Amino acid sequence: MKKLTLLFLAIFAITASTFAQNKPIYINIAFHKLKPGHTIDEAMAIEKRWKIVHQKRKSLGLITGWAVYPILNQYKSESVDYDYVSMNASEDLNKITQYPADMGASLIKEDPSLFTLVDDTEKVQFVSRNIITKALEYTGSSNDMNSVVLMETMKTSTANYFAYVDFEKQVKSIHMDRIKAGNIQEWAFWQHLAPMSDDGKGQFTAVTFYKDLAKLDEDSTESYVNGAKKYMNLTPDQYLKKADSLRKINQAVLLKYAVGTFN
Repeated sequence: MKKLTLLFLAIFAITASTFAQNKPIYINIAFHKLKPGHTIDEAMAIEKRWKIVHQKRKSLGLITGWAVYPILNQYKSESVDYDYVSMNASEDLNKITQYPADMGASLIKEDPSLFTLVDDTEKVQFVSRNIITKALEYTGSSNDMNSVVLMETMKTSTANYFAYVDFEKQVKSIHMDRIKAGNIQEWAFWQHLAPMSDDGKGQFTAVTFYKDLAKLDEDSTESYVNGAKKYMNLTPDQYLKKADSLRKINQAVLLKYAVGTFN
């Protein structure tokens, strides 16, 4: 049971549709790596079994949502050192990693196949790292589980930290215009809370939802040009230079929803 409990703490998920505007939302992102000789299809089959567990956690109020996002068609750069992510959301940091022992025992009693779930999981994949984040800015959910999700990790300097946060708060208005124009479906900006060191991939994660791959190539220039002037009083050149001076995008990957508590 101890082993089962520990793995429950490691496998998490979310979708932006769980956001509540009047409460803080925390997202624990787990980065999963396939073990040699195993496939993403095997991993997703196991994650579908984990769905039972996370549905129970959600019903107990421990989490507000869970979902798993594999990398779309393996479109990833060399810097991407994982095969899929799972995200777990909660309004309480003290609950986001809770897994009551009596809950585990009850679930196994109801479904004996869960007794081997941990061992079956460990044969196929492992969690290489976790980060706890907090949603700072978000546009609201499109409630479309077929979206293509661009997840970007940004790094900034200590000196520029707060200036960058303020910059993204202003950029939110531009993303709202992009939604109105039909370029994107939703957007969110998350601050990394743990680990606290800034020697990793970055201190922030942004997720942008697109209807499909074709939308990635849709021109959003008008929204950016008009938005930079309207919300920031900047020319397009000034906007780009300011963005580049405040942060660096260290990692970007395309994801696709596979399984979660939303269907």
